[in-house]
Amino acid sequence: MEVIIWSRVSSQSQDNIRQISNLKQVATEKGWTVKRVFEEKVSGTVKSTDRKEFNKLLEYLIQNDIKLVLISEISRIGRKVVDILTVVDTFHKRGIAIYVQQFNMASMENGKENPMVMLLLQMMSIGAEMENNLRKARQHEGIQLAKTRQRYNGRKVWAKTSPSALLNKYQNVSDLIDKSDLSVRRIAGITGHSINTVRKIKQLKEI
Repeated sequence: MEVIIWSRVSSQSQDNIRQISNLKQVATEKGWTVKRVFEEKVSGTVKSTDRKEFNKLLEYLIQNDIKLVLISEISRIGRKVVDILTVVDTFHKRGIAIYVQQFNMASMENGKENPMVMLLLQMMSIGAEMENNLRKARQHEGIQLAKTRQRYNGRKVWAKTSPSALLNKYQNVSDLIDKSDLSVRRIAGITGHSINTVRKIKQLKEI
């Protein structure tokens, strides 16, 4: 059977390597042929239809008549119940099943929905959305607490500092960007600065 792998992480600083490697191993064990891998680096709160890679994935499935998509867990589809169920319904209407490594089961068998997977899917999608909401609440509480302690500075440092001053301050970062093809993550590791800082310096140099 020909399958595709669909992997998603929430930010550019994360990578999809572990998910993809695990799913390729599953495919090998089950005798499936992986035709293509789709990787997303986007928040799960963004609607699937608004995500460029998802639209490419759906188009590829339709054009190549692929009937099985491998994902590591339900939250990789998204973080909102409605969106997750919409994606599953969209696939099922086209006879496309989703294999969830988290359950070691597919959402359809012999052209029919697997009731156990559908039940687990609904439960886990609700859990994914609740987890996301709790994370947002904790983040908001942390910011409010920091503000009361006068420790929250937001983006003031970057906002008040001129581009030339920033480039001088992070000269070692600037030099590595100019003189090497190293990734943002690698430069951050070498210089000891955050990935966010390196990314901002790189953006300043591209202006």
